[in-house]
Amino acid sequence: MADKNIFEELFLEAEKTNLQLLMDNALKEKDPDKKKLLHAIYTYALDKKQDELLKDKKFVI
Repeated sequence: MADKNIFEELFLEAEKTNLQLLMDNALKEKDPDKKKLLHAIYTYALDKKQDELLKDKKFVI
């Protein structure tokens, strides 16, 4: 169960991180595997921020 907490902490940190910083790091990364991981973290954080925006009652489509 300790591993689950580590991943939860990682995801919470990703959600709090500046999206531009995440994308910049993904674009600058030379290692293709790390680049994929950073891009996946960016996508996760972006999705979470979009979900929060869509839940806002002031948001109208």
